[in-house]
Amino acid sequence: MFKTRDFFFKKIYNINGKKIGIIEDLFIDFHLGRVLGFKVSNSHFFSKSNYIDIQDVVDIGEDIIIDSIRQGSGLAFKEIKYLEVIDVLGDVKGVLEDMIIDIEDYSIKAIVISSGFIDKMIKGKQIILLNKCILGEKYILYTGNEGVLFKTMPHNMEKCNGVKKA
Repeated sequence: MFKTRDFFFKKIYNINGKKIGIIEDLFIDFHLGRVLGFKVSNSHFFSKSNYIDIQDVVDIGEDIIIDSIRQGSGLAFKEIKYLEVIDVLGDVKGVLEDMIIDIEDYSIKAIVISSGFIDKMIKGKQIILLNKCILGEKYILYTGNEGVLFKTMPHNMEKCNGVKKA
């Protein structure tokens, strides 16, 4: 699984090894729950080509290898980042901070929300399944119930040495 932040500033090369630029943003279809492509920050000043369709991606690793680049646009993740997420009762759950993306088919599985700096440090971030969310113009409506909540907590794995204590 990827998060949206894993893509930002990745270097993009064509199949001939020429550097195209870096990823500036992701184009998504919130309703279908899919990543459609990437917005590219070109190293060429006068280039109008700024879009990579997900179908043109050959490989994603430390860098991204593509077949072609073209002109395009769509709903960029940065346009909806920090939108409030509210439940059906009108209570604010938090704001959209990130998305969890399946590495196999680039489908968006869940959104990551946080409810503020203090809550993020104490409680962590919440993960909400995308199929329980509806994107509106001013907010994201969460239609799920509170029965099962996932949390993402900050952690430092460097201190773990693999030794179990009894």
